[in-house]
Amino acid sequence: MSYNDGLNIMTTGLSWPSLQPGGLNTYFKSVCEQLSSRNRVHALICSQETPETPKELIIHNAGDPKETIWKRKDAFQRKAASLMGDGSGRIDILYTHFAPYGIGPAIEAKKRGIPVIMTFHGPWNEEMKIEGQGIKHKVKTTIAKSIEHKAYKLADKFIVLSDYFRNMLHELHGVPLHKITVIPGAANVERFTPATNRLAIRRTLNLPEGATTVLTVRRLMNRMGLLQLLEAWKQVAERFPNAILLIGGKGPLRGELEERIADYGLGNKVRLLGYIPDHELASYYQAADMFVVPSQALEGFGLITVEALASGLPVMATPVGGNKEILQGFRPELLFKSAASEDMAEGMIHMLSNRKLLPGRDECRNHVLEKYTWQHVGDKIESVFLETLGKGVSVG
Repeated sequence: MSYNDGLNIMTTGLSWPSLQPGGLNTYFKSVCEQLSSRNRVHALICSQETPETPKELIIHNAGDPKETIWKRKDAFQRKAASLMGDGSGRIDILYTHFAPYGIGPAIEAKKRGIPVIMTFHGPWNEEMKIEGQGIKHKVKTTIAKSIEHKAYKLADKFIVLSDYFRNMLHELHGVPLHKITVIPGAANVERFTPATNRLAIRRTLNLPEGATTVLTVRRLMNRMGLLQLLEAWKQVAERFPNAILLIGGKGPLRGELEERIADYGLGNKVRLLGYIPDHELASYYQAADMFVVPSQALEGFGLITVEALASGLPVMATPVGGNKEILQGFRPELLFKSAASEDMAEGMIHMLSNRKLLPGRDECRNHVLEKYTWQHVGDKIESVFLETLGKGVSVG
């Protein structure tokens, strides 16, 4: 699928992964790069720094992260207005990724008859609700819901990364299903590849050579399921004394995780790695024996799941959101029965006792090559753009 002259696309995201780590930023960067291979892309991010990008991908610093959310929101609107000018073909389509930063540009696009496509990465206010409490927090989540609601009213079409998020967008915000297209995320298959020499990588990362290594990489917060995973790991460690759990990531839960590790006597069975720099992530995937995703709620896709699989690493996950969809179509037995710690323990013990049940490296990687590459994603997103502009065939 191609469009001869390419489109002028304006995208709004949160930030860039080299400036602010996170799944949304990784997705945003990957999509922008893919779209810029055939189109001119103007990407608005909230940062004072400008990352290096290909020449068809132009980064605009639209806000200062130190400002209040309201000032950032207004800054995005002003920047979008100046780039759109009087309309007249300077921007063909607006493609937004984070409701607070997308709402201003969407208002400007509507004034000029520019179609608005929004990717729904999850319910911002629901995520906030899970992670806090108190009256002040309640006010914040109410404001967040109102911003989301207003932003979504401005969209012509939506892209979501899973059926789970399609249903959530429909139920929480009343968006009609015919306006929503499901396009799963992807892994960078050039970067995430199986190792040629796992032992050498394990030595480089200072991992015990004979140990069974189970890895997870998460933001250290409640809904990610790390407390439940530690609870489960008590049983796994009893059964497999040479097994080690590696937890990569940073976040507010770190102190509590350290306390639990000490209370459970898991000091030499669990390693908190802290934030794993982007350039080291592939090595950890290559070195581990199994990856685990213990999410408890609101897991829209599972970017880490496909990155791990692309590296040839088998993944076990709770049957929550997008992970359920990725693994159900691959090897359903890799899904835990539920998100409870007992079911995680039972699942891991079963698989580690019967290693032959785990898929091999090629099987894991091929699943990603068939379904989850950025080229697939870019093609499908372009189809949605062209259909919205009345230049293409409809996509399902």
